[in-house]
Amino acid sequence: MDEHIRVDGRTAEFAGEIIDDNTNSLTWWTEKHNNYASREVVDLLNLEYGFMPHETVADLREWQQAGVKRWLKENIYARLPRGSRAVLYFFYRYILRLGFLDGQEGTAFHVLQGFWYRFLVDAKLQEVKSYMRRNDVDVVKAMRDVLGIDVQAVSVCPA
Repeated sequence: MDEHIRVDGRTAEFAGEIIDDNTNSLTWWTEKHNNYASREVVDLLNLEYGFMPHETVADLREWQQAGVKRWLKENIYARLPRGSRAVLYFFYRYILRLGFLDGQEGTAFHVLQGFWYRFLVDAKLQEVKSYMRRNDVDVVKAMRDVLGIDVQAVSVCPA
């Protein structure tokens, strides 16, 4: 997921790099990302329907990476047609960011994380919206029935 942590108070910076040498199986990885995809659908639906409070780090003023990435996701990526997001994101990562130079394992990663995962999010989003139309239910019930995710519906006042 594209999560960011907001901290009130002091933080510290560490020198060096963090290496995630994950040795879990591909099955573990795809199951984890299937669950992440459902959670991302909730985030995208919340942007559209506003059924719970929305905190964000989206900010272009300070040009910090997390803020810019979140702004792009909320204001451009989320508004692109479903299906096209996966293709465009894969093209960006695999072609423009030279992912094709990452070898066989890199290609598998870019296809799965840059295309499959994004396409899965869009497919699940379509599934929830279709369920809403077919069954004439609200977004909260549709997410519970289709994704198995129960969110507490909160009335949000329009800004």
